[in-house]
Amino acid sequence: MLNLRKRIGIAVVESAGRILVGLRPVGVPLSGLSEFPGGKCEADETPRSCAVRECREETGLLIVPREHLATIEHTYAHGDVELHFWRCGLSPGLPDQAPATFPFRWVTFEELATLEFPEANKTVLVQLLSQ
Repeated sequence: MLNLRKRIGIAVVESAGRILVGLRPVGVPLSGLSEFPGGKCEADETPRSCAVRECREETGLLIVPREHLATIEHTYAHGDVELHFWRCGLSPGLPDQAPATFPFRWVTFEELATLEFPEANKTVLVQLLSQ
């Protein structure tokens, strides 16, 4: 059977010096690790559009993609992924650090540095923490 790489759009949402981070739920691969909002791209969807859609579905927040940060291909025990990371801001009219749906919350860059993320996020984390 052919093992297809899953395309995933990820929103790295920044507002007022904080980053939006969630926690992977029990019962899914990599549970208990921190994550940015995101998910699998639909067949006719760009990773950029996917990041916006997934962020709204997972957090309730409307965002605007501002910059493509990286595309990372990674192999986990549960499958191959192609992660497309987009730096995003909140849509105009939303307050800084608008409330997000649990388990997502706003963290400082200092706290971001202490959280454990899946291995494939490493490049983007280094990028964010070196600014």
